[in-house]
Amino acid sequence: MQQIQCTHRVLPKNRRFEKILFELMVLFRTVVNRSSTFIINNTREDVNRKMKNYYVGIDMGTNSVGWAATDCEYHLLKARGQDLWGSYLFDEAEGAQKRRSFRTARRRTARTRQRLLLLQSLFQEEMAKKDPLFFIRLNNSPLVLKDKNESLKTSDSLFADQSFTDKNYFKKYPTIYHLRASLINDKIKDVRLLYLAVHHIIKNRGHFLFESQNFNVANEEVVKDKFFAINAFLSDREMPTLNLERLHEVLQVLKQTKSSKRDKQKTLGELLGVSKEKPLTSIVKALIGGTVSLKDLYSAESDFDDIKSFCFDKASFEDSDLPAIKSAVGEDDAELVLLLKSVYDWTVLCGIMGDEEYISFAKVKIYNKHKSDLVWLKNYVRQNFSKETYNEVFRRKDKKNNYAAYIGMDKQKGFSKCKQEDFYAFLKKRLNITDETVLAEMDKGQFLPKQVVKTNGVVPYQLHLLELKAILRNAQKCFSFLSEKQEGVTVAEKIVSLMTFRIPYYVGPLNTASKKYAWAVRRPGYENVSITPWNFHQIVDSDASEEQFIRRMTNKCTYLVGQDVLPANSLLYSEYVFLNELNNLRINGEKNNKARQLIFHYAKQHKRVTLKNCLALLVRNGLLPADSSTDVFSGLDGDFKTSLSTWYDFRFLGDRLQTQREMCEQIILWITLISDKNRLEKRIRTAYGQYLSDEEIKRIKGFNYSKWGRLSKILLDGIVSERCFDENGELLTIIEAMRQKGENFMQLLSDKYGFQDAIERYNQENSPSDDKVSYQTVEDLYCSPSVKRAIWRTVEIVREIVKIQGCAPQKLFLETARETKDNGKAGKRTVSRKQQLLDLYKDIHLQQHDWIKEIESLPDSKFNSDRLVLYYRQLGRSMYSGKPIKLEEVFDRNICDIDHIYPQSKIKDDSLDNRVLVYKNENSVKSDKYPISSEVRNAMRPFWQSLWVQGLISERKYQRLIRSTPLTVDELADFINRQLVITRQSTKATAQILKQMLPDTEIVYTKAANANEFKDKNNLLKVRELNDLHHAKDAYINIVVGNVYNTKFNHNAAVFFRNNSIDSYNFNKLYESDIPGAWRVAQKADVLATFQKNTCKVVRMTVNGHGALFGVNPVVAGKNADLVPLKKHGAIADTSRYGGYNSAKIVYFVLVRSDGKAGKQLLSLEPWPLWMEKQTGGSTEAKLNYFSQKLTNPKICIDRIKQNTLLCVNGSYAWLKGKTNNNVSLCNANQLFLDGENVQTLKLISNYMRDRKTFNNPQMPANEKITAENNLRLYDALVQKLSSSLYAGLAICGQVPFLQEKRPVFASLSVEKQCCVLWEVLRLMQCNVGSSDFTLLGGVANAGKIKINKFIQDENIKLIFQSPTGYYRTVVDVGRFLK
Repeated sequence: MQQIQCTHRVLPKNRRFEKILFELMVLFRTVVNRSSTFIINNTREDVNRKMKNYYVGIDMGTNSVGWAATDCEYHLLKARGQDLWGSYLFDEAEGAQKRRSFRTARRRTARTRQRLLLLQSLFQEEMAKKDPLFFIRLNNSPLVLKDKNESLKTSDSLFADQSFTDKNYFKKYPTIYHLRASLINDKIKDVRLLYLAVHHIIKNRGHFLFESQNFNVANEEVVKDKFFAINAFLSDREMPTLNLERLHEVLQVLKQTKSSKRDKQKTLGELLGVSKEKPLTSIVKALIGGTVSLKDLYSAESDFDDIKSFCFDKASFEDSDLPAIKSAVGEDDAELVLLLKSVYDWTVLCGIMGDEEYISFAKVKIYNKHKSDLVWLKNYVRQNFSKETYNEVFRRKDKKNNYAAYIGMDKQKGFSKCKQEDFYAFLKKRLNITDETVLAEMDKGQFLPKQVVKTNGVVPYQLHLLELKAILRNAQKCFSFLSEKQEGVTVAEKIVSLMTFRIPYYVGPLNTASKKYAWAVRRPGYENVSITPWNFHQIVDSDASEEQFIRRMTNKCTYLVGQDVLPANSLLYSEYVFLNELNNLRINGEKNNKARQLIFHYAKQHKRVTLKNCLALLVRNGLLPADSSTDVFSGLDGDFKTSLSTWYDFRFLGDRLQTQREMCEQIILWITLISDKNRLEKRIRTAYGQYLSDEEIKRIKGFNYSKWGRLSKILLDGIVSERCFDENGELLTIIEAMRQKGENFMQLLSDKYGFQDAIERYNQENSPSDDKVSYQTVEDLYCSPSVKRAIWRTVEIVREIVKIQGCAPQKLFLETARETKDNGKAGKRTVSRKQQLLDLYKDIHLQQHDWIKEIESLPDSKFNSDRLVLYYRQLGRSMYSGKPIKLEEVFDRNICDIDHIYPQSKIKDDSLDNRVLVYKNENSVKSDKYPISSEVRNAMRPFWQSLWVQGLISERKYQRLIRSTPLTVDELADFINRQLVITRQSTKATAQILKQMLPDTEIVYTKAANANEFKDKNNLLKVRELNDLHHAKDAYINIVVGNVYNTKFNHNAAVFFRNNSIDSYNFNKLYESDIPGAWRVAQKADVLATFQKNTCKVVRMTVNGHGALFGVNPVVAGKNADLVPLKKHGAIADTSRYGGYNSAKIVYFVLVRSDGKAGKQLLSLEPWPLWMEKQTGGSTEAKLNYFSQKLTNPKICIDRIKQNTLLCVNGSYAWLKGKTNNNVSLCNANQLFLDGENVQTLKLISNYMRDRKTFNNPQMPANEKITAENNLRLYDALVQKLSSSLYAGLAICGQVPFLQEKRPVFASLSVEKQCCVLWEVLRLMQCNVGSSDFTLLGGVANAGKIKINKFIQDENIKLIFQSPTGYYRTVVDVGRFLK
């Protein structure tokens, strides 16, 4: 009865009555069967199964969910004799960016094809008069002669006249640019030539980055605007600007092709007034195509994480460097790089065009230059070298960087290409060219120039359009059909519209069959009409489509269910962000509301706020003495990182910014969503033209906002809390409280103000019930795809646990993985600890000791030790006495200690900001007291201040050291609440969904740090690489630790401190005394014993293959017999002749029975390709037809077996993964267990291998605790495990003889190499796809791949279909399908 009472909670009346009856029944049975322990245990299981007195723990990662279910005494629940805990594994979900890029490329190709088909239709009638077979020949050009249309009797693809064939055409027009140039002025007699020229222009129409259709290379105004925008960017960020007085001369220098980059850089620096300012010198480097340091360009304190430098000349800039830059500095700051790139592109374009009016004229000139250079080069080689050398330069394929490689052809045969600089280097080295003119041209990249180069991408469509119009004007003199009107426009105008038309981004894809990716709205009556560039506006309702686009683009609030987020630049959200930072500001250690108000109003009138500006402002208003320094400020990490930039942008509206605030907010929303400035202007004029002047609209039109916030208007300025009110008793919203109370957002969510309760009430009132929680509910959350996948898997597991138990749990303890960095966040940089120290010491001039030399002499791995980092951040002295500490004393725990400034017993903060290195006796004197004694503070303050000024310690650490007041109850309550409440997005989103499902269950947040501390104190080792059980065990510990914190502190620290004093708790001794309802010291042994159990179920999520159907690039015929056809129908579907696609993706497997030789029946696991699933829908008939190509009389036994399905192969477990030729690839599914000593050894090896990888140092010495003796014992244990029956059914057991034979070789290796070998042996036994490298033992580099023949009739194989928890499963013995 005692056990039942410990979980009692208030229930609804009917439920309470049922509970009382049930307890009476249990009591009666217990009394009657007092001597029968079986009945007592059975009663306990009945209680667990029938009542809401159990706990669930969830450990949610990005690729796994650990779970556990216990009673209130932390005993694992059982069902059908199975412990209810396990690990659910799955692949981390990828973001949409990769799929989006492929989808965009497919659409671009499809639209180009559609434009060309429309072009063909415009020429169809006129072409039939001249050459009826022209388009047929053109369409048949990829085919070999015998596969071509029967009406074609020639191998010519373009011209088959008796007097004019393909040979004549290419002789007259060596390149398409020769044809285009000719048709601009020459009389056009052949419509086929006109079509080919127009076809090429339409197909390669250039980029649309310059808005005006009147763009011209000679027009410098467009580029000048870019320079003004660069200066505006620099000025807004208070960075030095360029001198633009001689801008015309600057542009002339940029256009020069005869000057070297070095000369250009020097001249531009002088013209733009650049001296040594790093941002400006970097800008000049970027403009001439030099390599630019991102750190120097943005005046950053250290290198950026993902990318350190970039160069516009690099071929990879657009695809890899630019996305990395946007990720590193943020979308807004990346604007500078984009501006520089646009200027650079203009200079490249000037180089291409030269003095020519048309692009084709310039390209013909390049062709002629290449031709003359080639003549010179051939003559030079013939005159000075042998025939063998001639072939080496122009023909030989084994020369990677010769002329054939440069142009990519050798006697019309394909050839691997090389870069221009590599070709030049080859010529200089092999031919010893001394001609100064040629060498100078090589330096400028002008020797043997090519027409088709990557810089063609900088040509805007306007230049091609200019040429197209000239050709059409000339052609209209000869071809009247171009002037004929169809649908209200001439054919020539239709051709021009094919060139200029782009589907507006807000309309999106026109194929509305897929509502997931399309949202275009058609006008009534035009639902089935084909859309063309000339009827687009007649058919598509652009305004309605734009409204749909806006709704799709708006994300949901992190805190409130179903509420749309605000634009990051909205007046409300930008005010929230700035106040959230401003309210942390302290002046002389205290809040100052008057100063806060002054700074807030100052920020509205300035783009950026610095502490220097704030100091001058407060001195000017008499709030600080004139001799004050920025040292008076605390609470911020340097200058303000946020601003009221939107308020600054709209300051020209004056008082109307407040009186017409809703108008401004709506306009900001439109700016964020609509990048088409003309449509934006139209919207603003239609809605607010009566309130805004033309000048004001023009100014607004120039604003560029793109980012979104994470909170909604309702959250910030809608919900109120009964515990937060002003002096008149009026309830305040969050933004009003931030204005009046001076608190930040997280402080307002504390119990003191009650907004967290208000948020939960709102969500409960607006959330669907459990039966309405679907995947779409998760999909609508504002989370990354990886988080959404983990949330949905958690939902599946919790639902299954509830189903097993028959009711919801009393408490659910939730821990989620730390989120990855936000790609849009600027300034996140990671530098090694060693490098950080070196950077700091370079600015510190200390004569008595060469610190830099000492730091450089130590390996990077040493700085994993916090002791060593603290030692160097304290200049090698004790923080409490200033006494020098010898380097060898740092790691001696009998001499030195690490002390926590804020006592660990009260506040759990293990950051370097809260720890100091001191002598052991000094630590014992300080004990758990805070503040630090006045004697130590007074004596050490000058030393501490010098460390702070030099950047060796943070301001936060300095303030903690000098503080003279004890920690307040509010501060302690704040900290404890941070252990009970988590604000991480993924955690809150998960809790929100779970609360919808389980409204009567208390959702308790747990922190990984608290669980890890419990495990560390009790020596509960976790080695991730050993097996997958640690996810389940972490979930179990979350229950224990989470419930202790939750119960001890009454679910809320404020409530706890109402009835308890500060001395009533000690984090260091939390588990050393009983906590009623949560912890008994006597049960510790049971908890630790449960943790050591290895009964967790491990289930891997089964999936259907998805994504790309096959490899992106086709392969030629003959390289692979099993290719996917290039086309579904026609001659080109013959892969033996035309090749096809390889690497076809598998969607799932099918178990098929077929007939073999001599009447033998065969069973095979046949892979079913994704492209066939898409093409046929996976029908039985389609599968039988497909399998009949290779099997005799196939019969389908099991229609669908997903990847990752569990198999039992001859007694060993494996997951089904994929196919390799006629084999099926598997992944080991047998979890590895080792004894305690070997686990400890493996933990040390794991840390060592991690450090080798982190510091990219294969020569890193091993930890002295890793010994050869322990390594050999672990080696023997692993080999013994591998030779057990557990792995007998898998191919990896075949490595046992090799490993046994190589034991002496292993014993002779160094400890470091032994670690590497053990790591590879472990990889062999891990439950992941991969192979092991045994070259250190004299073996192969890819050992241990697991595969079986797809024909499995002779194997003992069972298919095991599992539910997410593994509790429900179906076992199918495949042998039963054999007759």
